[in-house]
Amino acid sequence: MQNIGTNVIGFIIVLGFLIFAHESGHFFVAKLFRVRVLVFSFGFGKRLFGFHKGSTDYRVSLIPLGGYVRMAGDIPEESQPANPDEFLSKPKWQRFLIMVAGPFMNIVIAIGFMAMISMVGSETIIIRPIIGEVTPGKPAARAGLQFGDRIVSVNGEKIDDYDDLKLAIGMNSGTPLRVDFIRNGQPRTTTMTPERKNSDFGPIGFAGILPYFDTTVGRVTPESPAAIAGLRTGDRIVGINGKPVVQISELNAAFDAAKGAALALDVARGATRFKTMLPAANDPNDPYRGFIPPTVIRKLSLVPALKDSVEQNWKMLRYAFITLGRLFRAEGSVKELSGPLSIARISGEVLRHGFRNTIALMAMISLQLGVMNLLPIPVLDGGHIMILLIEGVARRDLSLRVKERIQQVGFAVLAALMIVVLYNDVITNVLLMRKG
Repeated sequence: MQNIGTNVIGFIIVLGFLIFAHESGHFFVAKLFRVRVLVFSFGFGKRLFGFHKGSTDYRVSLIPLGGYVRMAGDIPEESQPANPDEFLSKPKWQRFLIMVAGPFMNIVIAIGFMAMISMVGSETIIIRPIIGEVTPGKPAARAGLQFGDRIVSVNGEKIDDYDDLKLAIGMNSGTPLRVDFIRNGQPRTTTMTPERKNSDFGPIGFAGILPYFDTTVGRVTPESPAAIAGLRTGDRIVGINGKPVVQISELNAAFDAAKGAALALDVARGATRFKTMLPAANDPNDPYRGFIPPTVIRKLSLVPALKDSVEQNWKMLRYAFITLGRLFRAEGSVKELSGPLSIARISGEVLRHGFRNTIALMAMISLQLGVMNLLPIPVLDGGHIMILLIEGVARRDLSLRVKERIQQVGFAVLAALMIVVLYNDVITNVLLMRKG
């Protein structure tokens, strides 16, 4: 219950900003083509305050979840063809660009935000796509994967790090995946079908693996217990209190069991080995007492950051289409779609972890908003674009009756989908609240 406030704030910041930006795209291009815009609102519902400039009412409305644009003549039955400043009086190519501008704005935001994160820079722990632990009886074990296997690709998609592997598994619950890997220097292939698992961020695919971290020392904080013990970057801890350790999970277990007491370390430094005592310390924010695993500092200039952002967004886009394809083939479930309660909970959780994480979430959701709105579904921007393209190819306008029927069917399908998503959303979040 104590997180409800930040959940609401996170939801308003994330979804409110992105929807408003989407509508701003429609607004600016409509103005460019001299379409008479009646209302440009931040928020929905009752008008709180604003001002009029020209024919447009610029307003702030009661519910701060995005906004909307109302153009003169954008509803067929209200259009007056004699008025050249109405939406439906404009050439098809101009209407096309006005409709595309909203999703385009979301895609620009996704690319811009991801590029901004790369330009600000970050230090991240290096996590290679090497398996460190396999849970017996789970999909990875059934597929024959073992400790030490290095995953090369999944369904032909190159795997550069463990995050790539986690994403590929998480987006494909119930779908057989071809996994190419290397074991003892030899390339091998297997088929793995991730099982469905509920998480705090919705249903995901689960394989039952953990990444491999060796016990190499990364950066050492000056004057910390690790520095006092003589540890240096590149050292590898091979034993604790007389017991050998091979990977970080064993290191974690030994540190947890010590409960802050001093630890006797066996350390390998190049070709030499030595023993040292790691002084007692019990800081939950510094579990390794002054050292961290190897990291990489990633900071790009403008052009490389934009290129990297396009690549990352393209990767996310491919996985989004994989999810949609699974839904249409009845291999997936609408439970994989997040409703407003889940988006609010995720937004609040991310907001509590810092502004950088919030920007990353906004980039991901902005990309999905842009792409979803381009799908040829009546009522959405993509539905209007589809009608314009049909009319352009046919070189004649569809009748008002046909357009109304298309919109009605699209609205009914979308409404039914939203009801199912909202139902699952409420059930999922009620269960999470009870567990909490």
